[in-house]
Amino acid sequence: MSIQDIPRLLIVSGDDTFTMELLKDRYLSRIGKERGEYVLEVFDSLNEKLADFTQRMMTVSLFSEIRVFCLLHAQSLSESDLAELDSVLDYEIPDVYLLIGAQVEKRSGAETKITKKLQLKKRGSAPGVVVQDCSKPYDNKLAEWITGKTPVMFNRQIDRDAAQLLAELVEFDLLYSELQKIDISLGPGARIDKRTVEKVTGATRTMSVYELAAALGEKDLPEALCVVDSLFSGSFSVSFAVSAIYRHFWSLFKIKNYIEKNPNQLREYNRGGFGENSPQSKAAFEIGKACGLLTDSEAKKVFPVIIKSGVVVQSQNFTMAGLRAVLKMLQQFDVDVKRGKIEGSDRTLQMLCYKIVRVNECEKAGVLA
Repeated sequence: MSIQDIPRLLIVSGDDTFTMELLKDRYLSRIGKERGEYVLEVFDSLNEKLADFTQRMMTVSLFSEIRVFCLLHAQSLSESDLAELDSVLDYEIPDVYLLIGAQVEKRSGAETKITKKLQLKKRGSAPGVVVQDCSKPYDNKLAEWITGKTPVMFNRQIDRDAAQLLAELVEFDLLYSELQKIDISLGPGARIDKRTVEKVTGATRTMSVYELAAALGEKDLPEALCVVDSLFSGSFSVSFAVSAIYRHFWSLFKIKNYIEKNPNQLREYNRGGFGENSPQSKAAFEIGKACGLLTDSEAKKVFPVIIKSGVVVQSQNFTMAGLRAVLKMLQQFDVDVKRGKIEGSDRTLQMLCYKIVRVNECEKAGVLA
């Protein structure tokens, strides 16, 4: 690529810090490789005004230097400072490159402010300017994100099923460190397959109380007992687990109660479909709002909160009487542990899991107490 291909202005914004840092590093590295040594000027809001920073940038160097100006926290600027910054971004200054970073969450007020004040939509199509959205992917797009970013970050490919498994096993903020472990375990250029993810990630990760709650909602006793074993392999609070399970089953109770009164919503949900306008998504949104799991402004959270979590399907695994019995069991178990009546051990938690999964049978047999 020629020198002219290096954008004079790079703006990166979002909450995906991995990609933001990667783009910043590659931008600086490319300038150094193609233009040689450069002087780096970083805006320090504690010790200078923005006007002084932009004035230095606008003033042509007397020493024929390549200069790179970095403003890495644009989200903290006032609206007047953003307006001032916007006023100088269209100038093409000889031998000057400008890197702007803004850490903002998608659809937040801060993102709206940055987008409007710096005219990102308009400016992104201007010659010599690159505007990069680095927002975290939604849960249903995480595997796709892993597939796309792994070659960029580690110069190796990852199989689709391996990316899907990694997305299920690891939270977004831990993905980079987990991919680093996988990268170290492989030879140069080797492809990441599902077996590698299972070996490196699946074998070392401690499972979570939320996975325990989901397994119980699915009435999957073997999985629930597996999670209990994993939880007790490290530091763990039984009371925290019971609280998480209680919240999960309280949601199932509310969903079950709503669906019994509005059976048409379950029929629409079961029609399935893809996208936010599908029958399933529309029904899931109504169910989520009615049960206090979503607000009117959280339509984008329908997939992770309602659909992917499986709470609608799980609510149908229990009767209303069964869900009431589970909630009562959890309350009593928590009280008994705190009073020292029973031990908060893996054995007692395993027995509680058994009772929850077999609640209908236990209820009939009179062994819930």
